[in-house]
Amino acid sequence: MPAPLNFHQLYIFYTVARVGSFSKAAQELSISQPAVSIQVREMERTFGTPLFLRRRGDHQLTETGRIAFDYAQRLFVLAEEMQQVLADLQGVRAGTLTLGASTTPGEYVLPALIGRFQQRFPGVQVSLHISNSQRIVQHVQRREMDLAVVGSEVDDPELVVAPYVEDEIVVIAAPSHPLAKQKVVPMKALEGQPFIQREEGSATRRIAEAYLQGQGVRIKGVVQVGSNEALKRTVAAGSALGLVSRHALGPELVASMLTVLPVEGWRCTRPLSIVYRKDKHLTAAQQAFLAFLAEGAAPARRRRGRPPRATSAASPGPFRRRPRTQG
Repeated sequence: MPAPLNFHQLYIFYTVARVGSFSKAAQELSISQPAVSIQVREMERTFGTPLFLRRRGDHQLTETGRIAFDYAQRLFVLAEEMQQVLADLQGVRAGTLTLGASTTPGEYVLPALIGRFQQRFPGVQVSLHISNSQRIVQHVQRREMDLAVVGSEVDDPELVVAPYVEDEIVVIAAPSHPLAKQKVVPMKALEGQPFIQREEGSATRRIAEAYLQGQGVRIKGVVQVGSNEALKRTVAAGSALGLVSRHALGPELVASMLTVLPVEGWRCTRPLSIVYRKDKHLTAAQQAFLAFLAEGAAPARRRRGRPPRATSAASPGPFRRRPRTQG
């Protein structure tokens, strides 16, 4: 019979593998780095095989280590789920909610929503992680986030994808830009114009550039930035154009720092969608947040007409009825 599994050692190994460093794992676990190394070596002795390839400044998992990490991740996800289920016995008075969001919903839609949600459910601890759509979906797939709101299409049979609000991507310019002085800007006038672009992996960039290509318009990227805020500031300070969500605009328009170009025939839209694993047990806190969204609590531009169905076969309950239209 194999020796009983030491869960303390397993969690230390799992933390090292997850953060990619013995020193970072020690900081996260609030123990010394030598203590981390000792526990991992003990676990390797138990299994009779190395779990890491130890090189200076680099600790990569061996094949055995990758298998152990995969099982450890599943074990600790289940352990966290057990804690959430037990917390559900208290209703929504307690619990945690780990949200992911791509840049547009994470910076301009969810913060006010989370604030109102916590006013209603003060015992729920909410954490919000923002990155581009591609990375956020990967976090959900790996069970590292409970729910996410992203601006890109998601095609994964293991995920529920429920369109939530409609987003419009618009062309922005500094008020001094020659095109900003025109009452109507022909679509072809964008041909060859210099554009400030978001980074690779940004759904805003991918969707807007695909739309322009469909209109037969090629643009010239001159600067690449990693956030909507950086893009807006760069456009406002120079002579290039930009492509951003209308959700990302407000104070800049009021202060006449930026203007939305009235491009003839422009209609570049996409849904911002709720994403979560189909096999995930939704805790009381997570269900409450989904229901909160469905109540029409978001300050959003709703999709006109009949709301789209979730792209998963198992449509989530809170999204079956049409939310109220606001603003």
